Amino acid sequence: MADRSALGMIGLLFGATTLFVMMMGAAVVADHLSGKLHLEDGQARISQPLSER
Repeated sequence: MADRSALGMIGLLFGATTLFVMMMGAAVVADHLSGKLHLEDGQARISQPLSER
């Protein structure tokens, strides 16, 4: 039978990993939607419009 505390620690690890991945995904999508991040050419890069330079 599995130890409850070990299962709790594994659950916490999986939960923290899931939260990290979700936050990074939200950040990438937000930057892409705001126009700061360009993913179309295969390389992710941050760019500024010429009017903001």
